[in-house]
Amino acid sequence: MATGLLFDFDGTLYGDWRLWISIIEETLSSFQITTSPHDALEMARRMIENGGNPNTTIRISSIATAIARDREIDLPEEEVRTRFFERLDARMDQTGPDEKLIGLLKGFAQRGFRMGIVTFVRKPRIRRRLDVWKLKEYFASVITPDDVADFKPSPRPFLRAMEELHVLPDECFVVGDEPVDMIGGKEAGAKTIGLPQGFFSGQELEKAGADRILSSLELLQTMVYE
Repeated sequence: MATGLLFDFDGTLYGDWRLWISIIEETLSSFQITTSPHDALEMARRMIENGGNPNTTIRISSIATAIARDREIDLPEEEVRTRFFERLDARMDQTGPDEKLIGLLKGFAQRGFRMGIVTFVRKPRIRRRLDVWKLKEYFASVITPDDVADFKPSPRPFLRAMEELHVLPDECFVVGDEPVDMIGGKEAGAKTIGLPQGFFSGQELEKAGADRILSSLELLQTMVYE
């Protein structure tokens, strides 16, 4: 049985494509630009498919910038990003963590699993989030681009987390919603679990190397307890 669990954060421990689209709509609205969920989803898929490399990540705030550009409106990308995260953080403060997530983490901790987070979310934001949500106690390792220069899909951030958790790669599961999680986790020697809650499909996660695809994070406990 595995002893280590490494999670992505956005799109895995919190949020899905519906939330991202909602925040994109709010962000564009602050610039007096109206969009629809369909347009936002279409743009996300277009950016993934036109990127020519499905094994890359997608910066969600850049979807808002791309929608505006499609309408010949040039928005400052950093300002869009700032407003996007202001609205996302406000939503997260308002909703708090899902009770099912808290129960899941408690269950893993009680069974002796060592848990970590490997995320593109910058250190100050993820630290604040874990503090505000009172989840810090569950994660002995939190690795961000501030810790490792060569980030996902490199295996290095995953290996760094494994070192901090004192678990071997073949004792560890990597859980994420993007191909970069599957590629990096697999190259690090871990078992990989795809959670298609974001803009990438289960098929794309499988192609990137997912050993298993789960429709819900709640199903993870059944799988890792096997």
